Amino acid sequence: MRPLLKVGWCLAAILVAGWAQEQRLTNPFDTPEGVAQGGALFQAHCAYCHGARGEGGRGADLTTGQYRRGGTDGALYATVRNGIPGTEMPAVRATDEEVWKMVAFVKRLGTSGLRDTAGGDPAAGKAIFEGKGGCMACHSIGREGGTLGPDLSDVGRRRDLGYLEESLLRPEADVPVRYRAVRVVTKSGQTANGIRLNEDDVSIQLRDEKDYMRSFWKDNLKEIARDKPSLMPAFGSRLTKKEILDVVTYLSSLRGVQ
Repeated sequence: MRPLLKVGWCLAAILVAGWAQEQRLTNPFDTPEGVAQGGALFQAHCAYCHGARGEGGRGADLTTGQYRRGGTDGALYATVRNGIPGTEMPAVRATDEEVWKMVAFVKRLGTSGLRDTAGGDPAAGKAIFEGKGGCMACHSIGREGGTLGPDLSDVGRRRDLGYLEESLLRPEADVPVRYRAVRVVTKSGQTANGIRLNEDDVSIQLRDEKDYMRSFWKDNLKEIARDKPSLMPAFGSRLTKKEILDVVTYLSSLRGVQ
């Protein structure tokens, strides 16, 4: 075997062996205390790009439970420790112990709802969600529904009961960056509310409340109001406490493909 070819095979073998060892690592700080401390470290090191609750923004959405470099303890540790070359994901400046604690927190983000058991009627909640609540106009489940709001097909796996209830009562409390609203007012007095899709120096594009794409020249606008809290209404005055519980129970049952 030629020397250079032999060296290449040896390097490949080393990389494969390192990857396999990485996959077998287990997190020594995967405990309630480690997760809590990891949450505080996440806010300091990661929230700027990934969002305060891991919902994404400049960085990837971490609540999906799916990761580019793998979701094992070892793979997540390597991603956080070393970053991802060629992307905006840098190596974190933290101790090994702190990295493990952040990994413990990140793994909880995609499974926080699996430890909850709701006490309402999921069938009644589904009927409210699709009927009285009008939620399917904006949200999708599987292949059904709208696209103005987040897909909820697996929201019960990703979000706990407290988060689901808060989303119904105070939807403005936590709005992912890509779903933050914008309102534009033209010089002729027309108003359009929606989700910003794109913006540059001369124009802005949004998806309006009827799920239509709209484009405006900025020279024709009188006002652009960004980060309006939420296009989603608060349901505390629209639904009874029992109905809220039933809808939360239904949403909690949506666990996606397991």
